[in-house]
Amino acid sequence: MQLGWIQITMSVLYLLLIVGVGLYMSRRVKSSDDYWVGGREVGPFTTALSYCAAYVSTVAIIGNPPMYYRYGLGFAGFGTASVCLFVACVIFIVLAPKMRALSERLDAVSFPGFMAVRYSSNKLRLVCALLIAVMMIPYSISAVKGIADALNVVAGVPYAAAVVVLTLVAIFYLVTSGYWGVATTDLIQGLVISISLLAVAVSVLFATGGLSPIIEYMKTDYPQHLTASSGMSWPALFSYAGVWSFIAFGQPQLIAKFMGLKDARTMGVVIRTGIVWMAVFMISITILGIGALYLFQGREFENIDMIAPSVVAGYTGPYISGLFLCGILAAGLSTIVALVLTASSAVAKDIFEDYRSAGKKSGSADSVRIGRIFTGVILVVTALGALYPPDFVWSLSTMAGGVMGAAFTAPLILGLYWQRATPQGAYVAVVSGAVVSIAWYLAGLTYIVHSFVPGIVVSFVLMYAVSLMTKPMPKDHVDVFFEAGCSQDKIDAAIASGKA
Repeated sequence: MQLGWIQITMSVLYLLLIVGVGLYMSRRVKSSDDYWVGGREVGPFTTALSYCAAYVSTVAIIGNPPMYYRYGLGFAGFGTASVCLFVACVIFIVLAPKMRALSERLDAVSFPGFMAVRYSSNKLRLVCALLIAVMMIPYSISAVKGIADALNVVAGVPYAAAVVVLTLVAIFYLVTSGYWGVATTDLIQGLVISISLLAVAVSVLFATGGLSPIIEYMKTDYPQHLTASSGMSWPALFSYAGVWSFIAFGQPQLIAKFMGLKDARTMGVVIRTGIVWMAVFMISITILGIGALYLFQGREFENIDMIAPSVVAGYTGPYISGLFLCGILAAGLSTIVALVLTASSAVAKDIFEDYRSAGKKSGSADSVRIGRIFTGVILVVTALGALYPPDFVWSLSTMAGGVMGAAFTAPLILGLYWQRATPQGAYVAVVSGAVVSIAWYLAGLTYIVHSFVPGIVVSFVLMYAVSLMTKPMPKDHVDVFFEAGCSQDKIDAAIASGKA
């Protein structure tokens, strides 16, 4: 394929901007808190865009339009409504204020760290950290693969070259600046994603002559595309279009965004920004998907992941397609760095520092140094996986997200809102949620419902039952999580119990 020099130039300039901003923000990293959660000083607008950009990956931009191509407006509408309601609103109301306040109170900078203190179990920290470290790898590989595929189709960049460049860019700014680099560059990347997809959506509408021809075409050839369920059963519709809105509640890379928020009182700004951004994103990719159906007259694609890049390559000019590539880079990089930073914190902070220290606190400089080493190592592993990806990397990444959601949602929500939750219940919830989700996936039952669904049901039920059957946690410990004016002695004892 002939190289698209305009698109490549725009992409290179964008990558240089991201590296420059990330390196500049590295000056703010002076402590472990700075590296892992931005010193808990990240503003609401930046938090909202960083969260949205981390949630939306290359998989969404490349993978969602083919679903709208296949199933139409009912599918798209269900997904848009669930994302705007649950991902951009409910999750901030349910989790963000408590996680922000408690993570600062307990000096927790990671999800496993919080779980260890809430349930007085250093071993639970290890279990959570290992699960995160393993599951984040295929997730990250799929994001890198998606960007490299798009660069190859739209601009003719060799796949291997794209993987190497992306890895080097991530290393340059993530290893040095940590969460500060992630949050600040995500502010830029969130804006670039929305602007680029809006531009592509407008170009698609110009190519189709507006929405009316698309609707008329679907009425004639694909009437099911205009029904509420898109011709699918409601369980199937939920499984494919709505399940990711609930999986988000158990994603450590998203929960970390709540810990870095400057002030929980600005949650209204975060929610409003998130809803508007998600609505713009979802509507834009919907237009891209249903526009492709009209432009290609419903023809079958050997590789459906090529639908969105093919529309952009065939029906937009070099500048719009170059902007689209910047949006792909923004979506992919924002997800990659969030996943890798979460994985590296699980290995460096939770396993090598906190779990192995057995109560002996390492110095801040040691934590940052170890974190940077593991961040680089995980990025290299991700690059190697993307260079030689298994055929099932996309489904594997989907399974990984479902496993973490099934394992972590119950102990997190019940730990925040139910005083009777016990360590035994949390162990059972994490293990059973993960095992059931993986077993469902391996058994090939995802055509019935996403593997997250049986996993989360079993996790909640068993945690509730086991917690009632086991001894309640000491009142002094529980007070730390449910009493506003808790004494410092109780807090210190709770923190110590999580490292015992």
